[in-house]
Amino acid sequence: MKYLILIYAVFISSVADAACYASYKAKRDDPLKLHYGVMQLPDQQCTPKAATQALALRLLPHGWILLNLLTVSLNIPTPTQKENAGENFLRY
Repeated sequence: MKYLILIYAVFISSVADAACYASYKAKRDDPLKLHYGVMQLPDQQCTPKAATQALALRLLPHGWILLNLLTVSLNIPTPTQKENAGENFLRY
Protein backbone atom coordinates (compact mmCIF):
# COMPACT_ATOMS: atom_id res chain seq x y z
CA MET A 1 0.00 0.00 0.00
CA LYS A 2 2.87 2.37 0.79
CA TYR A 3 4.30 1.85 -2.70
CA LEU A 4 0.96 2.64 -4.28
CA ILE A 5 0.73 5.91 -2.34
CA LEU A 6 4.31 6.79 -3.30
CA ILE A 7 3.66 6.10 -6.99
CA TYR A 8 0.46 8.17 -6.83
CA ALA A 9 2.31 11.07 -5.16
CA VAL A 10 5.04 11.04 -7.83
CA PHE A 11 2.43 10.94 -10.58
CA ILE A 12 0.48 13.85 -9.10
CA SER A 13 3.62 15.97 -8.68
CA SER A 14 4.67 15.34 -12.28
CA VAL A 15 1.20 16.27 -13.55
CA ALA A 16 1.21 19.43 -11.43
CA ASP A 17 4.48 20.48 -13.05
CA ALA A 18 3.19 19.89 -16.57
CA ALA A 19 3.93 22.66 -19.01
CA CYS A 20 2.66 23.63 -22.38
CA TYR A 21 4.87 24.76 -25.25
CA ALA A 22 3.72 27.15 -27.94
CA SER A 23 5.58 28.00 -31.12
CA TYR A 24 4.84 31.33 -32.74
CA LYS A 25 5.91 34.03 -35.17
CA ALA A 26 6.27 37.65 -34.11
CA LYS A 27 7.32 40.96 -35.63
CA ARG A 28 8.73 44.35 -34.74
CA ASP A 29 8.25 47.44 -36.88
CA ASP A 30 10.59 50.26 -37.85
CA PRO A 31 12.76 48.56 -39.01
CA LEU A 32 10.84 45.37 -39.72
CA LYS A 33 12.18 42.36 -37.80
CA LEU A 34 10.64 38.90 -37.66
CA HIS A 35 11.28 36.00 -35.34
CA TYR A 36 10.17 32.45 -34.66
CA GLY A 37 10.09 31.39 -31.04
CA VAL A 38 8.98 28.75 -28.59
CA MET A 39 7.48 29.79 -25.27
CA GLN A 40 6.63 27.72 -22.20
CA LEU A 41 3.18 28.30 -20.73
CA PRO A 42 1.32 26.84 -17.74
CA ASP A 43 -0.77 23.84 -18.73
CA GLN A 44 -4.03 25.73 -18.08
CA GLN A 45 -3.09 27.99 -21.03
CA CYS A 46 -2.68 25.04 -23.39
CA THR A 47 -5.58 25.93 -25.66
CA PRO A 48 -5.10 27.96 -28.85
CA LYS A 49 -7.19 30.87 -27.53
CA ALA A 50 -5.49 31.05 -24.12
CA ALA A 51 -2.02 30.55 -25.61
CA THR A 52 -2.56 33.31 -28.16
CA GLN A 53 -3.57 35.75 -25.42
CA ALA A 54 -0.67 34.76 -23.18
CA LEU A 55 1.89 35.00 -25.98
CA ALA A 56 0.68 38.42 -27.09
CA LEU A 57 0.78 39.77 -23.53
CA ARG A 58 4.28 38.42 -22.87
CA LEU A 59 5.75 39.67 -26.15
CA LEU A 60 4.25 43.18 -26.14
CA PRO A 61 6.44 44.68 -23.36
CA HIS A 62 9.50 43.60 -25.35
CA GLY A 63 8.30 45.42 -28.47
CA TRP A 64 7.10 42.32 -30.34
CA ILE A 65 3.68 41.85 -31.91
CA LEU A 66 2.38 38.30 -32.21
CA LEU A 67 1.70 37.43 -35.84
CA ASN A 68 0.41 33.92 -35.37
CA LEU A 69 0.38 30.94 -33.10
CA LEU A 70 1.82 27.91 -34.91
CA THR A 71 1.49 25.05 -32.44
CA VAL A 72 0.43 24.34 -28.88
CA SER A 73 1.61 21.09 -27.31
CA LEU A 74 2.27 19.36 -24.01
CA ASN A 75 5.24 17.62 -25.63
CA ILE A 76 8.76 18.92 -25.07
CA PRO A 77 9.93 20.83 -28.17
CA THR A 78 12.05 18.90 -30.63
CA PRO A 79 15.74 19.67 -31.19
CA THR A 80 14.75 21.11 -34.58
CA GLN A 81 12.30 23.54 -32.96
CA LYS A 82 14.97 24.52 -30.44
CA GLU A 83 17.51 25.09 -33.20
CA ASN A 84 15.06 27.06 -35.36
CA ALA A 85 14.04 29.29 -32.45
CA GLY A 86 17.67 30.02 -31.57
CA GLU A 87 17.87 32.76 -28.96
CA ASN A 88 14.06 32.92 -28.86
CA PHE A 89 13.74 29.39 -27.45
CA LEU A 90 12.04 29.83 -24.05
CA ARG A 91 13.24 33.45 -23.99
CA TYR A 92 9.96 35.14 -23.09
